[in-house]
Amino acid sequence: MTKISRRRLLGGIAATSLPVTLPVAAEGLDDLQIVQMLIDAHKAAVGSFENDFPDEIWPDDEAADALAVKLSHEKDEAAEALCFYRPTSLEGVHAKAEYMFGCADFVDQEANDDWTRSELISAFLPAGKDVTPWGRVGGGSQGTGLPPPS
Repeated sequence: MTKISRRRLLGGIAATSLPVTLPVAAEGLDDLQIVQMLIDAHKAAVGSFENDFPDEIWPDDEAADALAVKLSHEKDEAAEALCFYRPTSLEGVHAKAEYMFGCADFVDQEANDDWTRSELISAFLPAGKDVTPWGRVGGGSQGTGLPPPS
């Protein structure tokens, strides 16, 4: 009989409810290693976006336009994977928070309309414990037990 640790079992259960598909390279990694892999992938995509993005895109320059779209898509996909991955350990939450709170892709709301505050806050909660804005039907904050403001 194969023994499985409680930590790996709980991590596996949590991973089955992830809203993102992890790369094959994540198989066998612990939660902190997965978070670091997603951070590294985002850093690489941001680096490519900043270094390889065409300086000028003319209306008839299909190659430059295609490259810009590709780099932007890769950066967005890496950001989504990191944002929507739910760490299963406190160490994973800390590593993710430290990176995301220092990255304009996530925290610069004036320059970025990709994330709502609810999505960003939910990114640090266990799967299924998303927060919803107070003004939404049902009020309150889902999963926190807080009543809507009076």
